[in-house]
Amino acid sequence: MIISLKKKIISKLKDLNYKIKYFFKIQRIPDIFDHINIETTSLCNLKCKFCAYDKRDFDIYPKSTMKIDMFNNIVNQSLNLGYRKIGLTPSTGDIFMDKNILEKLSLLDEKQNYEGYFFYTNFIPINHSQIEKILLKSKKLIKFGISIYGHDNVTFQKFCGGSENAYKRLIDNLNFLLKLCEKNPNIKYKFEIGQRTEKNFLLEENDSQLSSIIKQFKNKYKVFYTANSFYDNWGGLVNERDVRDLNIDLHTNEIKKYGSCSLIYSRMTIGANGLVNACACRDANFTLRLGKVENEKLKDIISLKNEKYKDLIERQEKNDFDDVCRSCSFYKSIYKNNYPTWILRNQKKNYLNLNETLKILQKR
Repeated sequence: MIISLKKKIISKLKDLNYKIKYFFKIQRIPDIFDHINIETTSLCNLKCKFCAYDKRDFDIYPKSTMKIDMFNNIVNQSLNLGYRKIGLTPSTGDIFMDKNILEKLSLLDEKQNYEGYFFYTNFIPINHSQIEKILLKSKKLIKFGISIYGHDNVTFQKFCGGSENAYKRLIDNLNFLLKLCEKNPNIKYKFEIGQRTEKNFLLEENDSQLSSIIKQFKNKYKVFYTANSFYDNWGGLVNERDVRDLNIDLHTNEIKKYGSCSLIYSRMTIGANGLVNACACRDANFTLRLGKVENEKLKDIISLKNEKYKDLIERQEKNDFDDVCRSCSFYKSIYKNNYPTWILRNQKKNYLNLNETLKILQKR
């Protein structure tokens, strides 16, 4: 009873602090030059029940893979605008479903005047040759993450709709990566493992083949590891019926929203078909689209000169949100001290207020 009351009081105080910051316009926007996301493919090899991949409208945002010429053009424009990193994780897909991904990564390795690229993958479509080439020979890879679904063969298939062969391939690839780490202890970049599985799962108490491998990564190589059984609703695309047999917590209630979401400034994406979307995280149908690089320059799309972008910012600051944002439980208000996105974790963070950000966008 006392603990419950304490939580309610803390929640009320946080909400009051939130409102005060909104009233006095005290904002924290992550450095918008840290990175931009480029989706090389919107294809995925899995159909996770908690993901929007197979629930999105393929007429609105069809499956596609970016052509190498378009990719090169977008990368060049992004670096010319001053972005320091390139994120390659698709909104709903896997980077290694792109048959030309090695060519694109080689292109990134040759680019100058930027820090490098990063990505997340379910680590199934990749093969041993690709793992070795990318992880040992890449000049510009700075970080990558591996998404694990379930904690054994049964839960893997239940969570992501994968086959037993897909599970075996995951195990095989993880074991191959372990051996690479053993042979190459001076690998310079960092990687992490994010596991999504059932409530009350404890890695240290589980003895499945998959858990054994993950524990080796944690104990031998200090890999950053997270386990999660709390899921958001992908802007309303995922509901309780989709995940009813998964034993997880799904955030279905609308959360209080004050002011614009930081993702529309610091985590936007360019889709595989060239659409520039204001959110890289939870807008699977790319409804917050700002323009298309085939028709316009990137500097004119991600700019206050673009009326679509300017209108989006102004409306969100007035708490007028599009449908996907209104339903979204992943919303990160610029008036809150939100936890950092994974690529910003454990690095010095530079924050801007809204006026500083708008001045940058106005100059483009």
